[in-house]
Amino acid sequence: MTYQEYIEDTIKNCMTVLSECPAGDLLDANHLRNILWEDDRVTGVISGYCTSVKSSASDNIKEVLFDPDFLRDLNARGMNMQNVMINGPDAIDIAARCLALKHISILDLVKREQERRRHERETAACDITERA
Repeated sequence: MTYQEYIEDTIKNCMTVLSECPAGDLLDANHLRNILWEDDRVTGVISGYCTSVKSSASDNIKEVLFDPDFLRDLNARGMNMQNVMINGPDAIDIAARCLALKHISILDLVKREQERRRHERETAACDITERA
């Protein structure tokens, strides 16, 4: 996966997690950051691998290894590829997903999720009205 694909995949994974959050959790951005950071479907930091990965970490990281944007983000956080690679492909996959979160506006995702829920409620209300 390219770094951009990691970002896009991480957005999808974030939306899955947000869809399961209680409405009250959507009001606290700091709490959501913690939830998304710790959910294995988003970053994999807790278990050591991302449970939403469609293929192996070895397959996922092939393109990101030399992606200049990924390497720039990695170095900006005081890490280098040699230190990450020593822990294997899962560590690189997790690093890419964690760094991808820096490129995602959680507030924008929350707005999307709130709009999805609003649309779902409106659709359900229309269904009830049509049946009556």
